[in-house]
Amino acid sequence: MIEKKALIVGTARDCEEGLRATLPRLTRLRESFRTTKFLFVTNDSKDGTERVLREWAADVPDAHIQSVDGLAANVSLRTPRLAVARNLYLAALRQDLSAGINHEILVVLDLDGVNEKLIEEPYFSDAINSAPDNWGGLFANQRDWYYDIWALRHPTWCPTDCWQEVRNVQQAWFNKRKKTKAAIEKFVTGRQKSIAADDQPIRVESAFGGFGIYRTQFLSKTLYAGLDPAGQEICEHVSLNKSIGEQGGGLYILPSLLNDTPEEHVAERLKRQEMKLPEEV
Repeated sequence: MIEKKALIVGTARDCEEGLRATLPRLTRLRESFRTTKFLFVTNDSKDGTERVLREWAADVPDAHIQSVDGLAANVSLRTPRLAVARNLYLAALRQDLSAGINHEILVVLDLDGVNEKLIEEPYFSDAINSAPDNWGGLFANQRDWYYDIWALRHPTWCPTDCWQEVRNVQQAWFNKRKKTKAAIEKFVTGRQKSIAADDQPIRVESAFGGFGIYRTQFLSKTLYAGLDPAGQEICEHVSLNKSIGEQGGGLYILPSLLNDTPEEHVAERLKRQEMKLPEEV
């Protein structure tokens, strides 16, 4: 067990199939912390996502669903929309903290199936409890390929926005398609790699991989952001993670904290004939 009080959060839209597969693991996740509260933010689902979540929450102590239907009509781009939804659970965290409900840990996870087989106890607690003492954020590794390059910042592995690097190459006026394909292979799929579960924690400036766990002491002023100053879509996790790092919180990928690679992100299957924007990834 992790002797901490945890708020477990996520966002969900049109992910009913993956959600049904994930919910049993979420129920068992309660056993890993001293106390748990769940809050999931949904918007504009056309399938049964919200219904399935509410049915599950009705049987789970201190589980809550916040619906923001209409968000898609007001925020058309995906990453700014995700940032809005994620900032809602940050606001709820701060409201609880100000009311004396002392969540020590914020667990952020994707609900689309990537965490269906998140490692179980005692391995889950062992991974967290053995992390470096200075950690502010810890992130999952995947059993196949570490896939989440857009959220990743590391001095040599991925020092900047991988899709911005692709766009920079794409601006070439000749051999555009060929150059784009090569850029994707270089800056995105070429950086996806297998990380052995017994490797040492990897210090990063940002990551996610479908599962992150944060010390709430670093979250009092942090926010997600889905656009850069020029109005270009960016990965919403990066701004939050970099703020934690600036406050002195160490950020690590934990190789033994395993979930699964989404099929569409497996490097060997990620073959494109032309550029796709990050919104489609």
